Amino acid sequence: MFYRFKQLTLVAGDFIALMFGLLIATAVRFRSVSTNGEDLISPMLILFFFALVILFISGLYDLGRTQNRWIFFKKIITACVIWFIFGITFFYLRRTAIVSPKTILFFTAIFGFSTVAIWRYIYNRFISTELWKIKVVFVGLTPEVGELIEIINNEPSRGYQIVGFIIGTVLPVKYANYPHAATFKNLMAQNGNLRPDIIVISPSSVPLPDLQKELYSELTHQISIKEMAKFYSEITGRIPPFTFSESWFLSNLNEQDKKIYDRFRIIVDYVCATIMSIGFAVTFPFIATAIKLTSPGKIFFKQERIGRLGKIFKIYKYRTMSSLSADGSAETNGPQFAAAGDSRITKVGKFLRRSRLDELPQFINIFKNEMAIIGPRPERPEFVAQLSNRMPFYLLRHLIKPGLTGWAQVKESYYGTIDENLRKLEYDLFYIMKRDIWLDISIILRTIGAVVKLGGR
Repeated sequence: MFYRFKQLTLVAGDFIALMFGLLIATAVRFRSVSTNGEDLISPMLILFFFALVILFISGLYDLGRTQNRWIFFKKIITACVIWFIFGITFFYLRRTAIVSPKTILFFTAIFGFSTVAIWRYIYNRFISTELWKIKVVFVGLTPEVGELIEIINNEPSRGYQIVGFIIGTVLPVKYANYPHAATFKNLMAQNGNLRPDIIVISPSSVPLPDLQKELYSELTHQISIKEMAKFYSEITGRIPPFTFSESWFLSNLNEQDKKIYDRFRIIVDYVCATIMSIGFAVTFPFIATAIKLTSPGKIFFKQERIGRLGKIFKIYKYRTMSSLSADGSAETNGPQFAAAGDSRITKVGKFLRRSRLDELPQFINIFKNEMAIIGPRPERPEFVAQLSNRMPFYLLRHLIKPGLTGWAQVKESYYGTIDENLRKLEYDLFYIMKRDIWLDISIILRTIGAVVKLGGR
């Protein structure tokens, strides 16, 4: 919840900065702050909405990456250039009788995005890390706690500060600088009475009765007591594997609550598939010709995948690998994951994968109700068998239709081993449990960003 609040704060600040840029641009253009630019307000508001979308696609609302580094401000400059070009196109197509906005658009881009950069510097330097700092105490030390410590230390813009551990043993050397004690009272004495905002309890560290009483009394001080699973999911966007149990899934996977949302999603899927089919029709002659001219074999590639409730279907893609076997596939020694930099991928195939154009034919699977726009990526039956043997709860990812893109894909772009695919399961289960319209919008915008950057594999 606080993550969303901080994102909305950034959005509001960026919008105000852009409006300020328009005000300055109008003053420069007309030599005073006057009403001469009133006709521009409505179209500029539309453009500011797209500016916020561009900033999101650029990753500027990912709190883990909002740090005062050159690469961060370089993204703001890039977003400024894209927005300016988009604005020129917008006004050219609009063709109204208002004053030519080129000068105002230019100055708005310069002053508006410069103000955004200044606002972001202030936010990253002071507001997020100082004013809104969230103090955390961990009860117990597990591998998951170690992972969270690394994230919190490496991404200070998230605004978390570790103020100690409640643990009955000695901390490992690498954590020895943190205050720690067996009771909350003793911990407060060690850390200068720096009271936490959140106390996170690890599942393997069930508090002793006396400690439970201490923690209960802290509720009156408005300290939030959280289970590790919930806090871990909020930070990482994954369901931690230590929670995997029949009782946990029965309590948390409430599919009945998603029925209305799922029905609405079907309409969205068909609309998106229609748009994809138009894109497919326009690009097919060029893509098909490029595939045929650069490597022998078929244009399209069909392969069995596991869909919703374990149903097998055939997925359609453009062929991106060399045809090495009798059936036209790239496999000569049985099913295998594609590796990073796989030599079987053709030059055209590499571009198709990076741009995600190889997946355009999957509009057919969406129309056949075998896939959705968003969901866990469908796996081959052979891999599902291996993965479900390692993790029996793997089959839960088949509760919903597989997707063209998904939460796991936008968080980490590549999964080429069994262990990496089990990690992907943690993201998939998070999506299945948390899916809603806002998460879907986030996935779509992140996917667009990956396509623009040619970030596919």
